[in-house]
Amino acid sequence: MRRTFAILAALLLPALSGRAACTNERFVVGEISEYKISWMKIPLAWSKTLTDEVEENGRKLIRIRTISKTYPAYRALYAVDDLRTVWIDPATALPVRQEVLLNEGKVHRNHVTTFDHAAGEAMFVDRVSGTTNRVAIPPDTREILSFLYASRNEDLKIFCAREHRLYSNGKVYPVKLFLRRRKKLKLPRYGKIKSVEIEPATEAEGLFNRTGRIFFWVSEPRRRMITCVRSKISLGWVDVRLQRVLGPGTDLWTREPDS
Repeated sequence: MRRTFAILAALLLPALSGRAACTNERFVVGEISEYKISWMKIPLAWSKTLTDEVEENGRKLIRIRTISKTYPAYRALYAVDDLRTVWIDPATALPVRQEVLLNEGKVHRNHVTTFDHAAGEAMFVDRVSGTTNRVAIPPDTREILSFLYASRNEDLKIFCAREHRLYSNGKVYPVKLFLRRRKKLKLPRYGKIKSVEIEPATEAEGLFNRTGRIFFWVSEPRRRMITCVRSKISLGWVDVRLQRVLGPGTDLWTREPDS
């Protein structure tokens, strides 16, 4: 269950909005996307992702924060209290820094990674163990959120045909993406949305569930919202479904349902 919540929290990102509201074609400032996480149709937790623009040492960066928490009624069953933050260079969509505060059941993590793409290395600091490691990174290495943003304008068929490398917990892993079927997924606020199913495969702990299969659906309409994530675990399925999108934009995601 812990690995499932880790990937679900990482995958729930905000989407691409209209060009007028974007820092560039990849990012939206002020967007919030909300998801509900259910196990065997029982709502266990919620996840929310927020995007804003910050300035550090005269440099403008995009900050993405993903918060995931168990609903109060189920905290005794499996407590989740996660905060994942990444700062991204909007010009390249490469991560500048990543911080992870993870509390899932008996597992607790607190680490920060600083990326130096020019030098080809990342500095991984584990605040729990007090250790620091230098990690060699290939060009264009990204963690999951910056990776998904960078793929926004790609042709999905071509994108999934390539092998990718993602950074997770102080290591770099190869990732393959398999393009599956198309399906209309019913969302509580938006009705049936045409979506494309993608199945990832990697050995990266904390990126994708290594004990079972995981699938996620990306909307065909503009923004390529992640509409649903399903993960097979030992005790059934965990389902994550988009609830609503807030912030700038006038498309189907942010306009009022009756408009």
